[in-house]
Amino acid sequence: MIKNTPIYFYIAASIMSVLAMVIENEWLLLLFKPMIIPALLIYYYGSEKKYLSIVLLGVLLIYFISDAFTLVDLNGMEVYTMVLDFIPYLLLVKVVLEDSLKIGYDKASLVMSGIGYVGLMLVMYYMVSSLNPETSEYAIAVVVYGVILAVYVCASLYNYLAIGYDFTMYIMIGACFGLIADVLYIIANMIFYVKALTYIEFVFQIISYFYIVAYFIKRDLNALEHQELYVK
Repeated sequence: MIKNTPIYFYIAASIMSVLAMVIENEWLLLLFKPMIIPALLIYYYGSEKKYLSIVLLGVLLIYFISDAFTLVDLNGMEVYTMVLDFIPYLLLVKVVLEDSLKIGYDKASLVMSGIGYVGLMLVMYYMVSSLNPETSEYAIAVVVYGVILAVYVCASLYNYLAIGYDFTMYIMIGACFGLIADVLYIIANMIFYVKALTYIEFVFQIISYFYIVAYFIKRDLNALEHQELYVK
């Protein structure tokens, strides 16, 4: 019960943050949104693990700063938020690809993840071509962002298909939720604005935080470096 207390705080803070967004209560949002990342950090710190992951700590810190930026209503803040959110993806891609190298070659998984990558590139092409005139100058940034995100998602998919362990499932879910959140973010901020999309984007984003933390916990417990996790 005590061990899971931070998760209850995370869930409560997330629900109250979404509610604050819907009713447009800035004070309520300022109160609860900054609690989401610290609750997950406390949960991670109290979990069973061999060591603290510097990568995860960096990811959570950057996401905390990014969430803080979204609380500041200033023009052009979307660009800074995208730049900040790009850094965690680079860190996560590094870790996920390290897993892929340790897992080894699996043809069927590679084919499926390759198909997924092509599909994501087509989606990105459609989104870039749909940017409105005011945001078309960010097309190159969206392409770079999209390529890294696609690698993250497809490498996570490859790992899950190859060995099917719970930690690979967690990062795959986290990657997919992050993908959906970022697609909705670009649509709402660079193509056409629909307020409901910002609520949905936020929900997917905070859920992805949980699965990223769960991935690092389970990854450590499963000890990926052990020979039995390699694809034969």
